[in-house]
Amino acid sequence: MSEAPHGVLLRYGNLYGPGTGYASNGAIAAQVRRGELPANGDVTSFLHVEDAADAAVQALAWPAGPVNIVDDEPAPGTEWLPVYAAAIGARIPPKKQPGAGSGLRGATNSRARQDYGWEPVHPSWREGFRTALG
Repeated sequence: MSEAPHGVLLRYGNLYGPGTGYASNGAIAAQVRRGELPANGDVTSFLHVEDAADAAVQALAWPAGPVNIVDDEPAPGTEWLPVYAAAIGARIPPKKQPGAGSGLRGATNSRARQDYGWEPVHPSWREGFRTALG
């Protein structure tokens, strides 16, 4: 077996779109519809599956090292979850009490964008949720 001369580690955000847990028929959507996923202050970074696939192809030419592949807008659950719920036709989820989250803080795609020229087709989950889930 041959080995690649170097490796690029792509660190994806939470994937949404067809075939994911965030798809309209996915596991996360089902939790939201049942009211089991309350909004909290944890910051999440998202990524549409098409953008993930595009980054994987482009990364074949990138130098070794880790690269965050996420959209441009990390957001707390109190911000993204109501938009997601509306996109899948669910009720607005309840909010958790402040401090009840796990401390997630999202990620930046600046290295992928600035150093390697990667650009997501869906730069924000706001637009992506509406077009991919609505």
